[in-house]
Amino acid sequence: MKIHFTLLCGWLLATAVVHAQDVTCVVSSASSTLFTQGTGAIWIACLNSSADSIRHDFPEGIDGTFVSGNQHYPVHLKRLADQPATATIPAGGFARCEYQFVIPPAAAGSMTLQLHDLNPVVLQVNRSPAPAAGAADAAAAPQTPKHPAPNAPREFFGPAVSGFIGNHISTYEPIYFLLGTYPAAEFQFSLKYKLLNFDSAWNPFGHTYFAYTQTSFWDLLNEDPSFYDTSYKPSAFLYYTNVTRSEALQLDLQGGVEHESNGRGGPEERALNTAYLQPTLRLALPAEFEFDVQPRVWGYLSKGHNNPDLAEYRGYGDLRCSFCRWIEDSNSQRAKQFELAARLRIGDHASHAGWLFDLRYNLPVSWKINPALDIQYFTGYGQTLRQYDQFSTGWRAGFCLWY
Repeated sequence: MKIHFTLLCGWLLATAVVHAQDVTCVVSSASSTLFTQGTGAIWIACLNSSADSIRHDFPEGIDGTFVSGNQHYPVHLKRLADQPATATIPAGGFARCEYQFVIPPAAAGSMTLQLHDLNPVVLQVNRSPAPAAGAADAAAAPQTPKHPAPNAPREFFGPAVSGFIGNHISTYEPIYFLLGTYPAAEFQFSLKYKLLNFDSAWNPFGHTYFAYTQTSFWDLLNEDPSFYDTSYKPSAFLYYTNVTRSEALQLDLQGGVEHESNGRGGPEERALNTAYLQPTLRLALPAEFEFDVQPRVWGYLSKGHNNPDLAEYRGYGDLRCSFCRWIEDSNSQRAKQFELAARLRIGDHASHAGWLFDLRYNLPVSWKINPALDIQYFTGYGQTLRQYDQFSTGWRAGFCLWY
């Protein structure tokens, strides 16, 4: 398995070398606030990673698409008149150009602007406020917005700089807090960090993520509360979204390495390191329904000395399926109304199955974070990492902040 891990690292490095370009172009939003039936703007920054100066042309127009779920709206971006059509980029430097576009009338909420061979940009489009009396003529006058240029090296390569934190840190696995059968409480916290804020086509440097997930089981209702078990899962992976570029069928690809352990020490210590591949297939259905299929396969790079038989119970893969419906939430953003999800994990020799079911329903409240009611049921082997070789069942319910 160490040979497999070496081959995986070699493949990732070779992919990076093959796909790395002398000029990498990245897109960022230049408009802080967008409104329906208005105009917006973006910056395209091109970075020269070669040792020589490079001449780069900025096209006069670029065709793109506004995407929200199953809705696709074509949009045309036009280079502003005072922006350079051609730039000479010094070695290690960058050049940028501003483009303007008309927001599609039907676009509202959280929208993704997709451009060919450039990274997608998530934009928040608010509904246009009613014009004040006497302001109609002023609103009708043509305007050419001018936006301050972003600090490209800090925005695209820096860590979570104030003002750009949303470009690097985002949610990963579901975040929830549940109460039920022993051990009474279960909660999970999960975030991912995007290393570089660009993802030009297949360039792996712009698709590299680090993530951290913590799942804890807490004997909260005991007279002497204590944590029953906790899984700590740091990971590093490549993540490509919507590689199919299809309206009805979306394919996401993810692969990387992950560590998991419970940090208990002694005879109750459990630990493993894996390399995995996880495709996700999303099928859009009528009336904003969606069906997802997410298989995951892995190989063990190492196993803790207390759990050498882990593969017999956890196996080499699992399968997660979900059925959900999308709506526009109270904040005028596209969100899931409900989700029914099931995950099956089977041990080696098709034995020691473990089933996890979740039913989540978003509450119709006008909060900044819309929580969802979450009812969870588990039956089988491996409810916790400590119980990887034990059969157990559990019912819990509570709130899920993101899924």
